[in-house]
Amino acid sequence: MNIEPLRVLQLSDMHILAEAKATLYGVDSFAAFKSLLTIMQSDSWKPHVAIATGDLSQDGSAESYRRLRRLLTPLEFPVYCVPGNHDDVPTMDAHLKGGSIFVERFVRLESWHIVFLNSQVPGEEHGALSDNELAALEETLRLAPSCPTLVALHHGPLSPCPMPQCQLQNADALLAILSRQSQVSGVISGHIHCEVDKHHRGVRMMVTPSTFLHADHPSGTEVREWSKLEEPHAFDPGRRGVRRLELYPDGQIDTRVIWSNEGQFE
Repeated sequence: MNIEPLRVLQLSDMHILAEAKATLYGVDSFAAFKSLLTIMQSDSWKPHVAIATGDLSQDGSAESYRRLRRLLTPLEFPVYCVPGNHDDVPTMDAHLKGGSIFVERFVRLESWHIVFLNSQVPGEEHGALSDNELAALEETLRLAPSCPTLVALHHGPLSPCPMPQCQLQNADALLAILSRQSQVSGVISGHIHCEVDKHHRGVRMMVTPSTFLHADHPSGTEVREWSKLEEPHAFDPGRRGVRRLELYPDGQIDTRVIWSNEGQFE
């Protein structure tokens, strides 16, 4: 018997600006995201739900969220959102969520439990999970011990970049909770604008690239001050993507990043 998976589309780091046709690093992030959605809607792979993992806005403005809402509302599936370091949570709540767009703590979708975390540290690039977020995660997992679970947040716990602004500062606290909860199959995140797919103690750790701009990160273990050096990352405005996830009732995850290329998905 074929078992149909829950199909999840992960979108991340749209960085929508308030002003129409405004650019960031030479890219109109609104137009870039709109183009990706157009390609996606013509694709044969149809999601049941989308998860947007932060930096939905670049400037945290009401108009940026209204512009993003105009793109998300026509989609034929719900979209669950978590904030990133660029987002303004009260403004996001007031001008983005509603209808088919949600900002929640958790949701049960078919056989899966999806938990949403806020890793934002106001005014900072790096992320951290507050004691309240960690406690809420542990309690949510405790209440559904046999349900396969996906955790979604902006700053992932296994960043390949040594720069402090690319880190979840208390990643060890998150990983400790996950190690005690065997039902967690995967963690999805964004922030670093590139692709990561690793396993850590049986949990699949996935980072999805930006719909706006790809980033290559410095290698090595040297930790440097952002403010004292030139920008250490290399950006590629022509490369952007989304992630497809297929979540099976037994907790298995099939996934791949789909890159855009001249009006189609690679």
